[in-house]
Amino acid sequence: MRRQLLVTAVLSSFMLAGCASWFEGSSAAKPTPLAAFKSIQTLSVKWSVNQAAPGTGFLPVYSNGNVIAADAAGHIRTLDALSGRVVNDVALKRNLSSGVAVDGNTVVALTQDAKVVAVDRASGKTLWEQSLTSVALEAPQISAGIVVVRSNDGRITGFKLADGTQQWSVSRVQPQLVVRNSGSMQAVANEAVMVGLPGGKLDIISPASGNPLWEAAVANPRGATELERITDITSRPVYDGGQVCSVAYQGRVACFEARTGSLIWARELSSSRGVAMDAGKVYVTAEDGSVWAYDRNTGRNLWKADMLKFRNVSGPAMLGRFVLVTDGEGYAHLLSNETGAMAGRVKLGGEGGTDQPLSLGSSALVQGQNGRLSLLALE
Repeated sequence: MRRQLLVTAVLSSFMLAGCASWFEGSSAAKPTPLAAFKSIQTLSVKWSVNQAAPGTGFLPVYSNGNVIAADAAGHIRTLDALSGRVVNDVALKRNLSSGVAVDGNTVVALTQDAKVVAVDRASGKTLWEQSLTSVALEAPQISAGIVVVRSNDGRITGFKLADGTQQWSVSRVQPQLVVRNSGSMQAVANEAVMVGLPGGKLDIISPASGNPLWEAAVANPRGATELERITDITSRPVYDGGQVCSVAYQGRVACFEARTGSLIWARELSSSRGVAMDAGKVYVTAEDGSVWAYDRNTGRNLWKADMLKFRNVSGPAMLGRFVLVTDGEGYAHLLSNETGAMAGRVKLGGEGGTDQPLSLGSSALVQGQNGRLSLLALE
């Protein structure tokens, strides 16, 4: 078998902008200085708590008024979403490889020794445990009573949430070079799981069987060398109003009809950072830190915001009617969804960048690589 190489740090969504690139030489582009602007919307930090630095891929989860956050050392904390107060702290005494999934009182975690473990959220009691074919680097997804796990060898497996019984397992062929993927699966209620794959493929699978409902190409590999042909989906696809959108590194942003997989539109753009959507637009953070807005129906480019280029900008998230991104110097920025102009800003504290913020509608969760977890809201 071919030995696979994970291209990690140089392709990480936190490290590509504002630092030297393996692919672009040793001279790093300087971060764009923050310019003065007239604030039209106050952005505030409602609460902020320090945790052990969780590592890439440890995104928090919101569930029934609580925030559940895990770290690599095996701590799973439940916080009150309104106050940030820790209401429960479970120590698994096992090292974790990614964030967790939550369904009711059950938390599903993935360990660094390639196990999937379900625990009771209140007591920490292990409910069941199963082995994986290799370690998993992204959080599992739960849909229709099935825990869907993708391990690092490209295998996707479904386990019954109630007792851990394996329901199905499918394997995907991996290219020789892949971008380290810390999160490109997303469950859609109890109907489907969207899976971004290496090589620019997007699979929509049935949680009951693992069978593809449809598969589409967000982008196709191009170039003469293996490095040039890396075209991976490394951020979570988004679904809204019968439409699925996704973006690929060294590829395109594309939107599809959710029921059939028919391509609606696609535009050339490279991103490993993520995509967001509202009623009329699709937003993407490009590799250079610029933020783009496209018309949802036609793909027409509506605006491009360049004021944060090379600042290690996160993927976008919707916060009310604004677009929220963070940067590597510890700032959160609000952009107008209509024009891309800067509308508000707040200092989070610390540096090093964050995962893509998690939108909760009128608020958003931001998890920093320095371990700081914050809830942001509009005043």
